[in-house]
Amino acid sequence: MIPLLRQIFLVVTPLSLAVVLWWHPPGGEEIYADVREDVGAWMFVHTVFLFFTPLIAGCVYLLLDGVKSHAATVSRVSLVFFLVFYTAYEVTIGVGTGILVDYTNGLPAAEQAVVADAIQDYNKSYLLGDPASVSLLLGFFGWVVALLAAAVALRRAGAGWPATILVDFSAMFAVHPPPVGPAALVCLAAAAVLIERWRARERRAAAIPSSAPVTA
Repeated sequence: MIPLLRQIFLVVTPLSLAVVLWWHPPGGEEIYADVREDVGAWMFVHTVFLFFTPLIAGCVYLLLDGVKSHAATVSRVSLVFFLVFYTAYEVTIGVGTGILVDYTNGLPAAEQAVVADAIQDYNKSYLLGDPASVSLLLGFFGWVVALLAAAVALRRAGAGWPATILVDFSAMFAVHPPPVGPAALVCLAAAAVLIERWRARERRAAAIPSSAPVTA
């Protein structure tokens, strides 16, 4: 990837999603009652989030470009868990719930309570629901492990402590509603800037010919 385009991608992608996530409705214990008035924003945020999931994973993958270590391998493998299971969770609880709530809003009042109970049950699925389903936990910890391992790998490769700490803080994106999710994405974008500057310095240093005398 062209260096300038790479830098734009690494910075603009997380910052764009951070802006979108500020529109994330708070939700609550009673799913239908808490989402029904904000269903448009709910659908918008979760649809955009769904498309950004592979892009955000791609940012972490690019930050590890050229880094070869056990920690880097753990990070890359964990990203697969994030992509598969967090996407499944987002489709189900994010987009799926939005569709059901929007449908229920159009029903007669007498029928809304019945469907609201079904939506509540749908969100509590042990496989794909909230708050401790198999899909959510695997996706959540997939992201957390990926970022913590990436921080270790980058630090051992020579990245500075500020960049490393920012990558660590980016692990909080696993909790994506505001303010935590947007703040974590800002940390990821800032880490990308510092890591790209470090890489540029490394490239310049490698391009300078050695002045040491050549011995036979």
